[in-house]
Amino acid sequence: MVLLKLSILMCTILLSPSLSGATSPTNIFILAGQSNMAGRGGVEKTPTGELVWDGKVPSECQSDPSILRFNPERQWEIAHEPLHLGIDVGKTKTPGIGPGIPFAHQLKEKAGQKAGIVGLVPCARGGTLIEQWIKNPSNPSATFYQNFIERIKTSEKEGGVVRALFWYQGESDAAMNDTAQRYKDNLKKFITDIRNDIKPRFLPVIIVKIALYDFFMKHDTHNLPAVRAAEDAVQKELPDIITIDSWELPMNLTTFEGFSWDHGHFNTATEIALGKWLADTYLAHYGHLL
Repeated sequence: MVLLKLSILMCTILLSPSLSGATSPTNIFILAGQSNMAGRGGVEKTPTGELVWDGKVPSECQSDPSILRFNPERQWEIAHEPLHLGIDVGKTKTPGIGPGIPFAHQLKEKAGQKAGIVGLVPCARGGTLIEQWIKNPSNPSATFYQNFIERIKTSEKEGGVVRALFWYQGESDAAMNDTAQRYKDNLKKFITDIRNDIKPRFLPVIIVKIALYDFFMKHDTHNLPAVRAAEDAVQKELPDIITIDSWELPMNLTTFEGFSWDHGHFNTATEIALGKWLADTYLAHYGHLL
């Protein structure tokens, strides 16, 4: 009787989902870049200057047992907003609604059963330069890239497959002419190193091109065109790179409709639109791989 009970207990542990209610994903997607990938939808500034998320979760962002997130402890759990909570951290960083969960809902709606259980790996960090992301073997203390790669590799250990990297970054680099001029070489190295380090995994990359925000008007040294040109150049020079242009999102650069309070971050509606667009773009080019 004791052995029977132990057998039942072991089967329950091995076959049941984790305490978070999650199982493991079928198809995994990496979200990396800066704050608009991490998500600032619903984040507002209080009269005391504190940044707070309003806690509002639209239907496109609701939790679903078949949509998981890879949490800061590198464990799968049912995804919830803010997706980048505990990932995009810092005194001035308050994550809100981002494109990740809307992407997953759109993917499941359009791809049906082929989408399987969708795993989201949030990695975006607000305010970062691309030179913080790139591989730097000569500097052992530069662990940003290594942690990023280990997060990708670990996400596959339970049998899921990384299907794509979504990259939305460059605003910080565009604010300074010197970093903007180096952006093409840095982005090309970043993507090439990732692909080499996760071989033999096939890794399509969808780049969201940065757009003109009020943020750049405050920097006399900004060079937005150089970063946008770099994103186009990398698409031409490396295989399986797709770009989508955030200028085409539903926003108004005159009235700043579609932005949050600071005119530099997307509001919830624009983040949802971006997530759906990422899903449609992935399915149009690589949906046959699911």
